[in-house]
Formats: sequence, C-alpha cells, structure tokens
Amino acid sequence: MSAFNLFKKSKSVRPAQDKPTAKRKPAAIVEKPVETKAEPTPVMTEVSPVLNMTSSAILHPYVSEKATRVESMNQYMFKVARTANKPEIKKAIQNRYKVKVVAVNIINTPSKKRTVGRHVGMKAGFRKAIVTLVEGDTINFAKA
Repeated sequence: MSAFNLFKKSKSVRPAQDKPTAKRKPAAIVEKPVETKAEPTPVMTEVSPVLNMTSSAILHPYVSEKATRVESMNQYMFKVARTANKPEIKKAIQNRYKVKVVAVNIINTPSKKRTVGRHVGMKAGFRKAIVTLVEGDTINFAKA
C-alpha cells in the first residue's frame, strides 16, 4: 500500500492566512505631471454624423436581369443593410447620387439551403431596395 503513496502530492505546511499581518505603507507614489495637448476645435463640414449613418444603409447597386429591365422605368435596385428602413434609404440615395427619390420598395430575400455533394449549407439572404426616381433623373453607376 505504501507504493501508491509515492505518487501523491505531499502537503506542505503553509502559514495560516487568518493571522493579522502588519500592513506595509505604500512607497511614495510620485505623480508625473500630465501634459495635455490642446485639441483643435472641430470644424463643421457638409456631412453630418446622421448622414454618415444613413449612407451606410446602401451597400452597393444590385445587378440582375430584372434590375436592368426596370431601369427603363426609372427604377434602380440596391442591396441594402438588414436594419435599413425606407426613410434612411431615401436619404442615402438622395445624398450619394444627388437625385430626387419618389418611392422606395423593400424586398427581403430569404436564405436558401444549398447542397454540394454531401455537404449542406445556406446561401445567405439579403435585403434589396427598388428606388423610383423623379422623371428625368438618372443614376450612372459607371460614373458613381
């Protein structure tokens, strides 16, 4: 039986933590003077923080057969953020492309199951917006 005790850890005697010990006084802390740099006052630019948030609503133009077909009716398709709503999309399009938007329609395309061999995965869903412009306004994606 003593052979099994060879691999056991021996208990070392440690001083009890319950005894109050004399607290040491901390060494003198020398505080270095903090140098503050004068920050330049912010200059107001044309773009406000609100506009930056709405411009992130548009991810990129959406190109498909239907998208090119509806361009003849003065409608353009964009892939937009999942959290974007119609007023945000309208503001973002008007600010980015300098056009007048009449209507915004939103379509949520669901994610779809795809099988490649024996591996099953998901094709990501997304949100797209069909934007109708005022008669006479156009968006040239090659230029923008």
